[in-house]
Amino acid sequence: FSALIMPYRLCFSNTTVTLKSMKRWANNKNHGFTIVELLIVIVVIGILAAITIVAFNGIQTRTENNKTVSAVGGWVKALRQYAVQNDSGLFPIETTYPCMGEAPTISRCANTQDSTSPCFGAGGATPRPTFVTTMKTVVSKIPELSTQSMDCGGRQYGGGFYNSVNGSTATLTFYLKGSMSSCPAIAGITPSSQTRDDTTVCTIILNAS
Repeated sequence: FSALIMPYRLCFSNTTVTLKSMKRWANNKNHGFTIVELLIVIVVIGILAAITIVAFNGIQTRTENNKTVSAVGGWVKALRQYAVQNDSGLFPIETTYPCMGEAPTISRCANTQDSTSPCFGAGGATPRPTFVTTMKTVVSKIPELSTQSMDCGGRQYGGGFYNSVNGSTATLTFYLKGSMSSCPAIAGITPSSQTRDDTTVCTIILNAS
């Protein structure tokens, strides 16, 4: 009788082992990711990456704009100092629109591509060694504006330039990236502003005392 019962015991034993194995397989399967879940994770990662890139670009733009504003403040201070030290009390006379900066840091400002100017009525300007030499009589280091470029009318703009016809007044024009309602005040002066596309052009007028 025992000999007859043994095969059935073995059969039930094997069935129990098989059921346990299937249960473990099912449990392990439940811990995996479905294709839909993986797609959701990928989409979320993509969104977070896009947000991070946009935030970084915004921070970088503000940093470069602040660099330009700070440098223009340095130019205002240097020009005022020049006028005080100059016997005539005038600013440097420059009618060729020299860039506020020196080569090789910059090679061109305003319209940095060509002489055709679809924006703001200003063409390209270049550094003037004579102007830089004049300004180095009052500052040891020339303030350098940001070299970032910005689009306006399909052309690239950047930097800033100086102009003075008679020395009694001086005009400083510089470019900031982004569409702004107004330009930041510099050395107690609020610049005039124009905006087009991704560019804001700011203009400061100094008067010799």
